[in-house]
Amino acid sequence: MLFKGLKPILYGGREVWPLVEGGKGVSATNHASSGAWAAAGGIGTVSAVNADSYDAEGRIIPQVYNALTRRERHEELIRYAVDGAVAQVQKAYEMASGKGAININVLWEMGGAQRVLHGVLERTKGLVTGVTCGAGMPYKLSEIAASYGVNYLPIISSARAFRALWKRAYHKAAEWLAAVVYEDPWLAGGHNGLSNAEDPRKPQDPYPRVAELRATMRAEGIAEGVVVFGASGVESDRLLQKPDRRSGLAGLVTEHAQQV
Repeated sequence: MLFKGLKPILYGGREVWPLVEGGKGVSATNHASSGAWAAAGGIGTVSAVNADSYDAEGRIIPQVYNALTRRERHEELIRYAVDGAVAQVQKAYEMASGKGAININVLWEMGGAQRVLHGVLERTKGLVTGVTCGAGMPYKLSEIAASYGVNYLPIISSARAFRALWKRAYHKAAEWLAAVVYEDPWLAGGHNGLSNAEDPRKPQDPYPRVAELRATMRAEGIAEGVVVFGASGVESDRLLQKPDRRSGLAGLVTEHAQQV
């Protein structure tokens, strides 16, 4: 299978297409989509946000909260989240049959994000290649991913945000930084907010912002092999066709399989 304008990258010790399935929550990207994506040689993404788990007959287990207190209900939420994500990863890995790679996606500001991440990675060793994470400033992402020997791919919307993450935490686990995902802060639905210096009424061209991100990465001594993926709100095709390679954009995160 060939994709015009793209070349395979080395990820998790194997060659894969630099095409990452967009991780949409509440069971939207599950084993069926991510397993098929990986089987085609790309990087499938299992959403670890309210993922479905199954009973012995393969039926979806309803996520019913029976506890009486908020603290106890929160514990139920964590159990559902971990069990569901683990089930989806296992099924996706089986579907992929050794091809491509399987990532998980978490929202940093969701309830219990760090506990869910620990719980899923502990039970899916050898199955998950990396973690994408946005919706906040996930400073702890690098530490958690590195502790399980998996890659991390932060989702950011500016060079400034990445610089802050790198200076505070990511430089301590640089070898596990596989890629940086750039998501447009004006057009991506609010996952990553704007800074006070940016006008919400005046969207900016993503190309100079991606170029600034790559320049920041180079200034910090980050290897060129750590690719930049264009995600929501980024005209990835246009950036990939630019003759000026300083942007460092190596691939794209697509929201639906039919876009590939």
